[in-house]
Amino acid sequence: MLQELLNYGLSEKEANIYLICLKTAKATANRISELSNYPRSTTYDILERLKNLGLVSTCIVDNKANFIANSPKTLLVLLDEKKDSISRLLPQLENMHNQIGEKPQAEVFQGKKALIKIFDEILNNSKELLVMGSQGNALEKIGYHHEKFRMKRIENQIKIKQILEDSKEAKAILQDKLTEVKFLKAFDKSKEGIFIYGEYVYHIIFQYEISAIKIKSKDHADTMKIIFNEMWNKATK
Repeated sequence: MLQELLNYGLSEKEANIYLICLKTAKATANRISELSNYPRSTTYDILERLKNLGLVSTCIVDNKANFIANSPKTLLVLLDEKKDSISRLLPQLENMHNQIGEKPQAEVFQGKKALIKIFDEILNNSKELLVMGSQGNALEKIGYHHEKFRMKRIENQIKIKQILEDSKEAKAILQDKLTEVKFLKAFDKSKEGIFIYGEYVYHIIFQYEISAIKIKSKDHADTMKIIFNEMWNKATK
């Protein structure tokens, strides 16, 4: 019984005092303190909380305040009121849900072996991929041939939209039902490739020591998707 009252939301002391009130029908704070073995001040504070919850009432007998447990059915009434309050509050709570969001996470990778693992990670986890930057021989520079990337992507049924520089290498890319490519001359001198999917953005830098920055952030990914879509609308086929 005590555990059920705890599950209901009462503290252990509140539950014990409430059960004593039920058993005694009516009693003074001193008597309830004796029965519970709680200090009188503690007992009185708990009785006041139970009064505020609507679980006990008071009556005056011989000029002394006596505490009376209200009908246990009050618990059901209060539970319904709690449900109604939460139901009214639920839309506001939903609007607040995840407003702050998770803290962004960033990792830096350097070297060809690390970058090969990055491409495998992208191919193993993405469902739809957005890419922009300079094609050139970028994948070949780290030992990951673009045809190998394309075949594994198609095998995994990953859709891709790419905005690349206006070059022979870029225009040689085969387009199919999973592949869309557009071109922007502004990317001719780009030394970076940007890969976006889900809540991840990979900035891969193809110069000096090949490196990559992996960012996990829904807000950053959403912003990069907006930028991609704006550039997609300006790019040509």
